[in-house]
Amino acid sequence: MMELDVTTRAAIKALVLPPGIIILVLLVGWLFCRRFVGRLLGLFGILALYALSTAVVAEWLAAQLETVPALTPTQLQTSRADAIWVLMAGVERHNPELNGADRLAAMSLERIDFALALHRKTGLPIVVSGGSVRGDTEPLAELASAWLQDRAGVRPLAVDNTSRDTWENAHNSAAILTDQGVHRVLLVTHAFHMPRAVLSARAAGIDVVPAPFAFMHAPTELRPPLRAPDWLPTYANLEKSYLVLHEMAGLVWYGLIHSAG
Repeated sequence: MMELDVTTRAAIKALVLPPGIIILVLLVGWLFCRRFVGRLLGLFGILALYALSTAVVAEWLAAQLETVPALTPTQLQTSRADAIWVLMAGVERHNPELNGADRLAAMSLERIDFALALHRKTGLPIVVSGGSVRGDTEPLAELASAWLQDRAGVRPLAVDNTSRDTWENAHNSAAILTDQGVHRVLLVTHAFHMPRAVLSARAAGIDVVPAPFAFMHAPTELRPPLRAPDWLPTYANLEKSYLVLHEMAGLVWYGLIHSAG
């Protein structure tokens, strides 16, 4: 894949994803506010910010992305997997309660907790993947390994502590899984992240059984009727929209690079 440094990646994300792209549109609209196109851009920016901040739009976007269904109990028991492979998601730095040490961010904790639940149901060992994105924090996989051992008394089968993104999660873990004699894995990550994780895993030659969780949208048969609050803008819904759009952009990028290679 084409290599981009962390700063360049962050700049690109800020420009093409909300709220950065919306701020840019509003700024251009303000600069040309005396022209029709400027007023149109301003209106578009306001409407986009409102729409992406509502549950209606955020959940609709999630439904377009979260296409891999949850595993049923029967599928779990008949998966023929050799291990549970879990991808980490983020770190919180400079925590006063830990004397400034790093700790797993909320999404990482959710993923390792779900992997632990599957471990208790199946008895399968856990393989953890995740390094330090900027190189200035403790690797995510090491933090997750420590959490598993301290909180649950479970030692991971293997740890990939070098990966900086989903693509590297797959390609760096492939050799580790082979060395451990693991041929098929239950892949644990959030439902919105699963399509990109599966794409990366299969490109690396890993045989995965997707085990998504924490869906942002409910299936049609479980979806409650729309309520007035579903149309009200909130930060939580804007964050959901950002996560989904981030994954959609990642899928396009990975697809283009992989097909070009």
